[in-house]
Amino acid sequence: MHTHNTRDMRVSLGALLRAGVKKAGIARQLGVHRSTISRELKRNAKKNGRYHATHADVRAKARRMKSKEAGRLLANNQQLADLVEALLDPLVSPEVIAHLLDISHETIYAWLYRTRPDLLARLPQRGRKRRRYGSKRTQKQGWTKNVRSIEERTEPGWEGDTVKGAGRERILTHVHQSLYLVADLIPNGTADVVHAVLKSHQKVTGTITYDRGSEFALWQFIERDTDATVYFAHAHHPWERGKNENTNGRLRRPFPKRLNLGTISKDDLADVVDLMNHTPRKSLSWQTSCVRFGKACCVSD
Repeated sequence: MHTHNTRDMRVSLGALLRAGVKKAGIARQLGVHRSTISRELKRNAKKNGRYHATHADVRAKARRMKSKEAGRLLANNQQLADLVEALLDPLVSPEVIAHLLDISHETIYAWLYRTRPDLLARLPQRGRKRRRYGSKRTQKQGWTKNVRSIEERTEPGWEGDTVKGAGRERILTHVHQSLYLVADLIPNGTADVVHAVLKSHQKVTGTITYDRGSEFALWQFIERDTDATVYFAHAHHPWERGKNENTNGRLRRPFPKRLNLGTISKDDLADVVDLMNHTPRKSLSWQTSCVRFGKACCVSD
């Protein structure tokens, strides 16, 4: 296997040369072939023929860097680089772009960090810290005592939650097992509003699994007025609604916590949801959630 000459090897080579040792003797002492010594001297000696380890090391590293740059796909293909830049979006990860362009996602990440750090803000999860769970104490709420637990659910369907902003407005989200997203702008997180939305459009049917937030306290009325059976995950167990948690995290990219959701319109939300439902997903074998859902793509009324 080919290995690069190290700085220590070059220091030893320089010392042996100054001591008057011949190339063959140097090769034996360093445990390399004599051609390795000849090649090193030819490539990295000074113009006057003298050999110095520091000078040789600098020349070798510069040559290696130039060689790497010649093999970098995006650095040497401006048209492809422009296409990656155009596609890059917090909702369209480098992995999705890599699949569409038939290149490695590692190539895209390396190009971004090395050449285009100005585009890092478009990466999913950029600057976000992983949320930790399990540290909160369980608080009992009266209305949750008689809810139907997720343990009773025999068939997964939809998972629901709300996404908060800087103001009172929220986004009510329902995510199907196919990752298909239905989202509604609501003026606040009261149970009355959530019930009214579900009652009015009746898009979500089958089973729904919520967390134990108070916005779902009228779950019995939701069941009464829709064709749905409501279940609840255990307190502080967001992984039991993993698809919804992950989707809400993706929705946070264009609509971060600091944003007042009262400043966005239904059309703004519809455009984002449409993009999410029509973006190929690796977890769906690169199909879109719309295709997997198998129904007409309707975002919100």
